[in-house]
Amino acid sequence: MKDGRYNLGIIGMGFRGIYFSCQHLRDVGKYNLVCVCDVSQEIIDYALDQVGERITSYTDVDEFLKHPDLDAVIIATHDKPHAELAIKVLQAKKHLYLEKPMATTIEDCDRIVEAWRGSDTVFMVGLELRYCSLMRDVKKIVDRGDIGQVKIATVVDNVSVGGNFYFHGVKRKKDYITSLILHKGTHSVDLANWIIDASPVKVYASGGLDVFGGQDSNDTRCLDCDKDCPYQRNDKDFYMDYGSRPRKTRDDRCVYSTECDVSDNTLVIVDYDNGTRMSYMECHFTPEYTREFTFVGDKGKLTAFYDNEQNFKIMVWKRHEEEPVYYYPEKQEGGHGGGDDAILAAFGEYVLEGKPGMYGIRGARDSAVIAIAAAESEVTGMPVLIPASQIMEGVQR
Repeated sequence: MKDGRYNLGIIGMGFRGIYFSCQHLRDVGKYNLVCVCDVSQEIIDYALDQVGERITSYTDVDEFLKHPDLDAVIIATHDKPHAELAIKVLQAKKHLYLEKPMATTIEDCDRIVEAWRGSDTVFMVGLELRYCSLMRDVKKIVDRGDIGQVKIATVVDNVSVGGNFYFHGVKRKKDYITSLILHKGTHSVDLANWIIDASPVKVYASGGLDVFGGQDSNDTRCLDCDKDCPYQRNDKDFYMDYGSRPRKTRDDRCVYSTECDVSDNTLVIVDYDNGTRMSYMECHFTPEYTREFTFVGDKGKLTAFYDNEQNFKIMVWKRHEEEPVYYYPEKQEGGHGGGDDAILAAFGEYVLEGKPGMYGIRGARDSAVIAIAAAESEVTGMPVLIPASQIMEGVQR
C-alpha cells in the first residue's frame, strides 16, 4: 500500500477486466493497478491496448501472485475457474474481489469459504447492484417495517440484449456457464435474498430454449452472413450496461446455431427458511432491458423499477390506505446504477482500514445455490431441496 492506495492485480482481461482497469474506477476504489493476468497473451495485449498503458502481465497465476507488494486481486474470468482461482488468491493471503457468480457448484462455494478462514483478508463477491441507490432505498424501506414482514416476492429480469450478446459465443452453452440465471440472473436473485433476509430451502424451475438456437451451422458467423437479422453483429455494436463493448470479431456466431443449449427463458420458485416464497422470471427475448421487483408483506406492498438509465421508481402501498407513496432514488455516477463505483469504494475502505471479513458472502452463496439448483430442477422436472450449511454459520448475508 502506498499514499492511501492499495496495490491491485486483475485476473481475467476480458471486457470486465478491462473495465476494472480504467482510471475512473482506480480513483473511486483508491487502488494502484500493478499487474494483470490471463491465460492468453493475445488477450492481455488487446486489453492493455484498450487501457492505454503497459502494466506488468502474467500468463501464470502462481507467478502473478508473487508480484511484489501485491495487496489485493480482482478475479474477472469466466465462471468455471472462479473457485480454483479464489482459493489460490486466499491461500496467498491477498484481499479478494471475486466477480459473480461465486462458483458453479455448491461444493466449490463452500471450499472458497474454507480457504478464507485464517487468511486475515477482505473477501467480497461483485454483487454491485446492492450498492445502487434503488436497492439501498428498497432495503431501508423494508427493514424499517413499512410493508411488514415480506411473505411473497416476484422478481423479473427483462433481458433485451440476450440475442445481442449471450447467444453469439460460448455463453450459449451449458458446459461453459451452467445457466444464464447463474451467469446473469445471480444479481437479481441476490437482491431478492437480501431484501427477504433469508436463505433458500427449496427450488423448482421450468425453462426452455424457445427463440434462440435452431438448425443453423455452428460455423456461421455474422460477419460472413447476408441475412437480414436483428441480432447481427456489426460496426454499430451495442455496449454493456457498464460501458464496455464486447469484441464482435471473437463472438459473432449465429444465435440460431444448433449448439445453443442454455435456456433463453426460465421461471423459478423459491421457498425460504423464514417461510417467504419468491418467484423469479428471466427472459432473453423481451423488448426492454429492465429489472422489476415486487415484495408483499403483511402490512403492505412495495414495487421497484430498475433500468440502466436510472429511471428508478419505488411504490409503497400500505394495507387499508387509499393511496400509495412514491419514491424516486437519486441517480449515481458509474455502471450498474452506480453500484460498480460504490462496491469498489467499499472494498477499498475495508482493505485500507484493515477490516478483514466476508462481506455479503452468505448472500453470494445463496444466489449461486438458487441458480445451481434451478439448473438441476430444469433437467429433472423435480424440486431441489437445499440443506442447511454449517460452513456458513456466522457469515454475513
